[in-house]
Amino acid sequence: MFFLLLLSIFTFISALGTFIIERYSFINAPFLQNINSEKPIETSLTIIIPAYNEELNIAKCLKSLSEIKRPSVNFKILVVDDLSTDKTFLEAKNLKENIFKNSKELEIISSGKRPEDKNWVGKNWPCYVGSKKINSEWILFIDADVILGKNCIYNALFKAREDNVDLLSLAPKVNCNCLAEWMVQPIMTSLLMIGFPISDTNDSRNNTSFAAGPFMLFKKESYELIGGHEGTFDEVVEDIALAKKIKNRNLKLNFLIAIKDISLNMYQDFNSLIEGWSKNWFLGLEKDLFRSISGSIFVFLNFSLPWLLFFISLIILFNNYSLNILCTTLFSFLALCTYLFKRIWLKVKYEIPSKYWYLNGIGGIIVFYISLLSIYKTYTGNGWTWKGRNLSKG
Repeated sequence: MFFLLLLSIFTFISALGTFIIERYSFINAPFLQNINSEKPIETSLTIIIPAYNEELNIAKCLKSLSEIKRPSVNFKILVVDDLSTDKTFLEAKNLKENIFKNSKELEIISSGKRPEDKNWVGKNWPCYVGSKKINSEWILFIDADVILGKNCIYNALFKAREDNVDLLSLAPKVNCNCLAEWMVQPIMTSLLMIGFPISDTNDSRNNTSFAAGPFMLFKKESYELIGGHEGTFDEVVEDIALAKKIKNRNLKLNFLIAIKDISLNMYQDFNSLIEGWSKNWFLGLEKDLFRSISGSIFVFLNFSLPWLLFFISLIILFNNYSLNILCTTLFSFLALCTYLFKRIWLKVKYEIPSKYWYLNGIGGIIVFYISLLSIYKTYTGNGWTWKGRNLSKG
């Protein structure tokens, strides 16, 4: 019984420590600032959207782009369909005709078949194809499942030019489209805030490198200098790989929070969530077995164990009262209250929903499973896919 008490004390201290670290990260994190100007910036920008089987998202993405404030004098949108097997290309074409009125500023092309001499994985190939068809000063890569606010791109481009940034990336608001996302995504956000502190990412003297693939704005000459997506052709987690290349070249990397300016629809159901996160977990931790396993254990201890201890100690308490069990119940309850308080604080301060917060215990078990599955998939290649494409074979 004393062991349960020690575990409950640990969970409370861990929950409190995690909240303090996340709160510090959020408070000190730079946010994308709004620029009160209607005049297009005197530069050229191309937005490249790689799309593979995005028929459920591409229309929303393009519609949001049709409503943005014009970011630059010379401006173009390039959708690169990566040989989708659904209606992605048709949906994009319909938007071009009906919303963009066949404007030349929106072009839709096919990526063509991937070369067999290289193991091109993920979206590296369509991004590379798109980058070779433009000559603008700036390149913005966005995912087909993002929805952009009216001023988002203008503000980002202004910030990048003003501060002479080589790669500017934005942290979007993640929309939860299924119950599994409500359980898992808040935990993953916590881990990213702890594992990749924004202040360290933005510090040129620190080796920490992070960027979010849904929004990556490059100075074109810097993008070419680091080899672009051709240089990361076999990288599954290409956003972090590109961010590392930027820092390794002593170029300027900037990561900003933009949860009010851009939102992201990552997954539609449980299966796609498992496939997506198991693709990224182990590689995101640089295939470090110790960090991956210890991270999964941390998630279980921090998010799932408090619930287990609370209910187990409560059951024992009703049948056999003891001071140790009472204290175990109280400390595990305090750990749960700390997590709830964190979610309420995020909702009040940053408008991040706290819906289904009480399911984080199940979420912790799912993330624990994802981490082990990711190790297995990465090492064996079995089931290591993204949207049905085998990552071990390109």
